This record gives sequence, C-alpha cells and structure tokens, in this order.
Amino acid sequence: MTALPYILLPDEELPDAGSGVKASAESTGGVLTLIDSRTSGGAPMHVHENEDECFYVVEGTIQVWTKDDEYEAPVGAFVFLPRGTQHAWDVVGERARVLIITVPGGFERFLREFHEAAPHEQSDVALRYGIRFIPETD
Repeated sequence: MTALPYILLPDEELPDAGSGVKASAESTGGVLTLIDSRTSGGAPMHVHENEDECFYVVEGTIQVWTKDDEYEAPVGAFVFLPRGTQHAWDVVGERARVLIITVPGGFERFLREFHEAAPHEQSDVALRYGIRFIPETD
C-alpha cells in the first residue's frame, strides 16, 4: 500500500473513514490511525493484541486505568499503551477532546464495524480485530 501526501484543515476528516478520522490505514499505507475524538465517554477494560494505542488530551481531562495503575490525564498529557496492556479510560467531567493514535493503522475499521454491529455481535467484531474486553470483577 502506497501512501500519498495530504492535508486536512481543522474541521475536516477523511471521507468515508468515520467520525473524526484524520489518518487511516488506507491514507497512511497502514502506518497509523489518528482520530480526533470529541467525546463524553471512553472504553471499558480491554486489550489490543495488534496495535499500540496513544492518547493526547487536547481539551478536558481523561482518567486512564491499567491492570495495576490509574492516571489522570489533563490537557497536554500524553498516554502510551503498548499492545498487550490491559486498559480502560473515561472522560472526567462532561466532555473531552482526545487525539487517539494507533500503530499500525486499522483501528478506524474496528470502530466503524463495532458501532454498526448489533450489541450481541460486538464481542465477535472485537475479537476479529484482536481486541478482547476484560470482564469487570467485584
């Protein structure tokens, strides 16, 4: 896959790639995914087998949990989660803007399929993309 140079202006996103997607596997030759996420929520505890995941907090604050630690990430914070790391995250307060970067690319495909799937099919979609949700324990 060969990537070509491109630029997206501030409120632009890649056509047909998903909400907030600035870089996709297709647009970067498989190198990375970059999503400008303007969100009120995060993700439950899970593990990525195929990609490293990073967060850069642009607005607001997020809370990040790993198997052993908990972090509060305010504006300007950067979080690196290598593949295989159990983690969850959520927004502190009402909203946050987070740049989500995954290496290699392709995470945007997972998100699109996951959100389009019926609730009872979402776990199967996740497993196809090497993402495993960790059940909550009391």
